[in-house]
Amino acid sequence: MASFTTGPISSSSDIDTIRIEVLNNTSSRKTSSVRLYDLSFTPKRRIVSQSLSLAAYATATIDVPAATIERWEAQVTAPSTSVRLWAGGRSGGRNLAGNTIINSEWIQYE
Repeated sequence: MASFTTGPISSSSDIDTIRIEVLNNTSSRKTSSVRLYDLSFTPKRRIVSQSLSLAAYATATIDVPAATIERWEAQVTAPSTSVRLWAGGRSGGRNLAGNTIINSEWIQYE
């Protein structure tokens, strides 16, 4: 299993949603776990913890209301580096510059 994090993200002032997308880019079913933390608290507060079972080449999307979240971190555990990740802050259905983390920017840990 590989674990990935976005690291701390400061929300844009007009953020209304945090979206996390997980793409199973393999030919078999994979299970991943997704966690989202609000970093405005010490210790950080988990606001999402969800397990995803993804069919081959399927994508799962998690949208979280975020108007009151000032700083956040997403973490995903996946069985393969072929599971691709994306996270971003959104406003009115549009991605916010500076709040978008593409697959290559996620940091592997553990």
